[in-house]
Amino acid sequence: MGGWLSFQKDHESTEDVKKYCQSIIFVRFYGQTNSMKSHEMDRDDVDAGGREKSSLGIILNELDREIKMAPTVAEFEMTEPMKALLKKLAVIRVCTKECENEEDCLKRLLEDSKHFEKIYRERGHKSENLHDDHDFYWGTRQQMLFGKVIVDWLPEHIETKTPPMDPIFGVLLNPTGGLVGPGDLKWMHDSLFDDLGPFAYHSAVHDAFGYLKTNHNSGPGYCYLNKGIFGDWSPFGGQLFGLRYWNGLLGEAQPEEAKADQFVFK
Repeated sequence: MGGWLSFQKDHESTEDVKKYCQSIIFVRFYGQTNSMKSHEMDRDDVDAGGREKSSLGIILNELDREIKMAPTVAEFEMTEPMKALLKKLAVIRVCTKECENEEDCLKRLLEDSKHFEKIYRERGHKSENLHDDHDFYWGTRQQMLFGKVIVDWLPEHIETKTPPMDPIFGVLLNPTGGLVGPGDLKWMHDSLFDDLGPFAYHSAVHDAFGYLKTNHNSGPGYCYLNKGIFGDWSPFGGQLFGLRYWNGLLGEAQPEEAKADQFVFK
């Protein structure tokens, strides 16, 4: 295993990782909010800095607070107030292009919540807190992208070959995931975050793969391309080569120049 100075790598082929990274370039999320303007985004309210927050973000924040009200992690279970919040989320997260109605979406989210409950308890600790000065981050595409990587690579999904949970549950496992820079450093994220650029994509997958390795012993880890000095368990792992990889990949894909219809909603 190891820690910040871990040098251990899994030495497995990175082809599946690279294919996965390519598959998420043109992904957006129902209810997301960020600088990509679209009538499909559900925007409501503003944070303390005057930035718009999405209804998705507001409800996710409330759900996170409810989850952390459990006396202990071992006693956590989905309560009626949490289920009521999931009902609100179903209105926002319904995948209309897949012919899913709100009732179907709620049924899906409730089923996913059972898996989340089990994973959360087995992990054994509460999720990191997203500080108030970063509350605009709730419900953004970046946070949801991080959440998607989490649920796509959880061992429970891979081993059973079942559909992954909704990305909101990946978000709730680690709300700060995908922020540029370590932890919840507002100034660093505000300075370096580039929306559809290499810092954004690298931060989402680097944080997600690292979280999965250190919390669930799943996925490729921080050093997701198996290049560099530091290993899969160290946040230092994969930084330089990850950014180089995304810089080249996005240079070809050009998501910042893409039309809205090139993006797939999840």
